Amino acid sequence: MAAAYAALVSAMNIINNLHHHPRPPVSLHTKQVESLTEKIRFLLEFLEGYNPHRGYSNEADPLESRIADAAYAAEYAIESHIFDQFTNNGESMSYDDLYEALEKVIQDMASIEEEAEQIQGRVGLQQQLHTKSTPSDSSRSSSIPQRSSMVGAGDVKLQMMDKLTFDRLHLQIIPIVGMGGSGKTTLARTVYEERLIKEHFDICAWATISQEYVIRDIFAVVLRQFNIGVDDNLSEDELGGKLYRHLYGRRYLIIMDDMWSIDAWERVRNYFPNNKNGSRIVVTTRLSDMASTLPNSNILGMELLDEAHSWELLSKTVFGKEGCPLELEEIGKKIGKSCKGLPLSIVVVGGLLAKSKHTRECWEDIGENLNASVLNLEDDERCLKILYMSYKQLPIHLKPCFLYMGVFPEDEEIAISGLIKYWVAEGFLKAPVSGKSLEEIAKEYLKDLVGRNLVLRSAAKFMTC
Repeated sequence: MAAAYAALVSAMNIINNLHHHPRPPVSLHTKQVESLTEKIRFLLEFLEGYNPHRGYSNEADPLESRIADAAYAAEYAIESHIFDQFTNNGESMSYDDLYEALEKVIQDMASIEEEAEQIQGRVGLQQQLHTKSTPSDSSRSSSIPQRSSMVGAGDVKLQMMDKLTFDRLHLQIIPIVGMGGSGKTTLARTVYEERLIKEHFDICAWATISQEYVIRDIFAVVLRQFNIGVDDNLSEDELGGKLYRHLYGRRYLIIMDDMWSIDAWERVRNYFPNNKNGSRIVVTTRLSDMASTLPNSNILGMELLDEAHSWELLSKTVFGKEGCPLELEEIGKKIGKSCKGLPLSIVVVGGLLAKSKHTRECWEDIGENLNASVLNLEDDERCLKILYMSYKQLPIHLKPCFLYMGVFPEDEEIAISGLIKYWVAEGFLKAPVSGKSLEEIAKEYLKDLVGRNLVLRSAAKFMTC
């Protein structure tokens, strides 16, 4: 559905840009423009309420595919004609060819419109659980805490602090081990930002490894955090040597987040000196076997949340400091229990509940869908199904923007300004309304995704999940 909606918005933007251009590179037939605009608007409104009730599947809905294909065809016809005008291509599309191509698009859209009207008449447009975004939705998201808050992990945080500051002088490797979504990175980040830790160590740095990594890039990221220039011509070994010299003699803390392979450790270990002054390296990983092979390691395991802490985290995610209304507490606790104690699942479901209607009927519906979707699944698959459920409940205008995050590597920090430019360039955003620029609209979309806990804010940037 996201592709169909994005294609329609992009085609509409092209038509609008030509209409308002002082010297348009191509002239479209007035009646064709009116007809295309009318049909695109109808299909956009249709998609905003269309719910094909398809389960978790990689297959696209046939009607959505037809809508996307028609929009792409209109866009291609217009842009091809513009390109030919500028390149003076001998085989350029003539005005008659353009007219015929758009006529075919209009006929295809008319057929789709007829089918859409039949669907509306047969089943009606069902209200989505999330409803369309409203000002109350936006204000509600401001009270939602980020995942950096630790719930039910006070003891493990104290253990972590103790391991980092304990008076053992040899370099210690501290693996934080747990399943995906159990809060390993949240724990590491929370402790890393503690004032006591910052004051205990001379220098601190954070590097994300992930499944696909480049050792040279890891060294460069760490060096830049120390305000050390990185020459692009330096080799991996030269950068590693530069890092070693900077760390030598200092009490340092390095976080190596999301490590999947012992090979990554073997390739960097020699560049971390054992200064015998209490330096520490923290490794977060979901692989217990790998963690146990790390030398001089002191493993810290992440436990799942119990029912009480699951509800506490869910309630804080949805309501912040306000507290849950009494009439929603029973169903809320059931929803929290269905997340099986996995913090990531709880936070994502909380983002969904925060944007839904705060009524018992709505929450019961979400709870039933959640149980039907994730019952008896493995943990990684459970998280994926919960994310998919949250994606389905997104307003249609947010879906292309959220899916676009997938073009970035896992765990990569994304500059806000750059992401907004990409969204605008891709044509995902509707033409400005109420005097707002596309950039302002994009910022509102991004804020909404953060409020739903589908995008994590990191300092002045956002991070993919």
